[in-house]
Amino acid sequence: MAFDNRDPDHTVSRLTSRPESELQPATLQALEPARMKGRLADVYLQFANSEPALRAYLYMEASLREGSLEVRELEAIKLWVSEQTQCDYCLSIHSFKAGQAGLDRTLQSRIRQGQSTGETRLDALLALASQLFRTPGKLDEDLLSEARNAGLSDQNLVDLTMAISTIFFTNITNHINDSASPLPPAPNLD
Repeated sequence: MAFDNRDPDHTVSRLTSRPESELQPATLQALEPARMKGRLADVYLQFANSEPALRAYLYMEASLREGSLEVRELEAIKLWVSEQTQCDYCLSIHSFKAGQAGLDRTLQSRIRQGQSTGETRLDALLALASQLFRTPGKLDEDLLSEARNAGLSDQNLVDLTMAISTIFFTNITNHINDSASPLPPAPNLD
């Protein structure tokens, strides 16, 4: 599926779309994994207004793909954070990707609402994400102990923080840009 931001109800983004021909070679190389059928989503060309920021994001995403968390865990985290920030673009994209990763609509709804998924490890990751995202200061020791009892390693913990960081970057940048998703909106929560 090619990503296309030409939504008839939303025609203008707030950030300028940079032509690919103007991007630095390092940026073009970092963007290669993001191409769908040879094309880049418009949002990447808008985020390219700061090529160093875009590259940092893309390198972090590449690191996540090589990291210790499963794709379905990453998508659950991204879906939960996107719900917290109310990023319609990311909710749309990550609802689709979560479905591809095996998270059905019922499970996605539970994740977005902060309810138990019934999966110990996934619930531990989401509880940590919630605590880290919502509560300033040091992580609660009991919560950390519960996460370790659920089988989360130190690498999982660091990868979790990177996943939260990357999706928060896209969420708030999309809020500036007023990005329009090429995919259907995420289902409404009841």
